[in-house]
Amino acid sequence: MLAEQAYAGLTLVIPDKADEERDAVAAAWADGGGTVLRLGKFWQPPAIEAERVRIYGPTTFATVLRELWPIELVAPSDDLILQVPALLLQRKIWTSPLAEMVHAAYPLFAKPQMPKLFRAGVYLDWATLAHETRGLAADVAVTCSEVVSFVSEVRAFCVNGRVLTCAAYEGTDVELAAAAQFVESILVSVACTLPIVVDVGQLSTGEWALVEFNEAWGAGLNGNDAAAAATVIACATQALRR
Repeated sequence: MLAEQAYAGLTLVIPDKADEERDAVAAAWADGGGTVLRLGKFWQPPAIEAERVRIYGPTTFATVLRELWPIELVAPSDDLILQVPALLLQRKIWTSPLAEMVHAAYPLFAKPQMPKLFRAGVYLDWATLAHETRGLAADVAVTCSEVVSFVSEVRAFCVNGRVLTCAAYEGTDVELAAAAQFVESILVSVACTLPIVVDVGQLSTGEWALVEFNEAWGAGLNGNDAAAAATVIACATQALRR
């Protein structure tokens, strides 16, 4: 439960379509004294000052609204994962222009550096990846990694380098305290204090590894405490200085 009036004067803008996780965040927001605005069509911004706006929703929804208000959606840099020490990754990770992926060693995990351009996943060969990415420019940046298998996976909502809430979304008997400590060690390694969502996984050896970084304003709860997640989400929208 949020402290009463934690979000007084702040408006959380979310899609009007029902969603269990977003609805939980919205309920926590309202419990904290904030206002929740559900938007369907939004060709013109509602009459809300940018300083009061906070956004939580899918990438398309959030980025369109970013054009309607003078706001910034805080996000990790596309190459932040490449700055993480190898010991915390437990696998090789690199980027490549799409055109050069024809020469890569398969199987591998591939995802677009710019989200949603194609489906992230394990690709067994170039033919499959080429089919998935047909029509994309040859210089589209692809983030690749060696294929590893996680026995459990944990999502953590973080701000100022600290985990506010974490929960396992894959696997059982997960030591969440160990996972949270590992997440914070990752954030220290790259000096990251942004509001951010971090996914980590545990290998069969017991070692933890970074899976990926995510934007707090668009990340699902995956079992996390809605009130704690809302605190991180609130920090992920900032009004631009004029």
